[in-house]
Amino acid sequence: MSIPQQYDTDIDALRVHFSRELRRLREQASLSRNRLAAALGCSPQWIYKLEKTDKTVSEQVAFDLDTYFKTEGWEKDDGLFHRIYEDLRRAGRRRVLRPCFEQYAAYESRARSVRCFAAQVVPGLLQIEDYARSIMDPSEPPEIRESRVAARMERQALLAREKPPMAMFVLDESVLRRPVGGPRVMVEQIDHLIGLARSPHVQLLIMPLDRVTPAALTGGFILLSFERDEDLMYAESGTISLLEEDKEQIFTAGIHFDTIMGEALSRAESVELMSRVREVYL
Repeated sequence: MSIPQQYDTDIDALRVHFSRELRRLREQASLSRNRLAAALGCSPQWIYKLEKTDKTVSEQVAFDLDTYFKTEGWEKDDGLFHRIYEDLRRAGRRRVLRPCFEQYAAYESRARSVRCFAAQVVPGLLQIEDYARSIMDPSEPPEIRESRVAARMERQALLAREKPPMAMFVLDESVLRRPVGGPRVMVEQIDHLIGLARSPHVQLLIMPLDRVTPAALTGGFILLSFERDEDLMYAESGTISLLEEDKEQIFTAGIHFDTIMGEALSRAESVELMSRVREVYL
């Protein structure tokens, strides 16, 4: 499988495009900012900031402007401003995702099976919102962190599809012991994991701390398998991410995953351990 190069759309250029189209249509209609603001139920300063690209564009703003100016496609929620908003949303998501991750997510959405070993934190496909939010870098702007959380939650639709992929997860016990977000978040996160572990479409096992398995000490990774294409492997370490298609490395990772699964607790034992760890946070 050939991994294509991805190119980012310039989010700043899209914001300028949005503001210029707003100003063009407003002036074309001979509207002052005051009159447009009164029609939309907002302040003239708000319109000014939109036209100066100082205001974050929301989907509702795009809908309101399309409806007011009756741009082409507005009746179907596909007007000019909403199309620009969608481009902004996609460009913003590319900006906040790790290198390689956008490519990985595209492949993940059509995988026939997902095999994941998590050695540090709950994997993204299994996280609840508050847990995901708690592991974000607090030095980043809030909108960036929320974009990451939203992207993570959207990915999880993969497991709820009518025909979901075969999904196998092994979590190191330390993942449960690490109090991400505090006791309340961990109780809710473990409840979510227990529910998933009992799902017929998900196999979720725990690797206990008292079992020293060399294959589990090399770090977490994800293996994707497809109906026709070759397997892929994805791994992260700090700010580095890797999407690997080398057959030998993927074959070795597959053996490691099988070894880890063999050493992990059974499904019933895993649920029992998660329940015991949950009690610690109460």
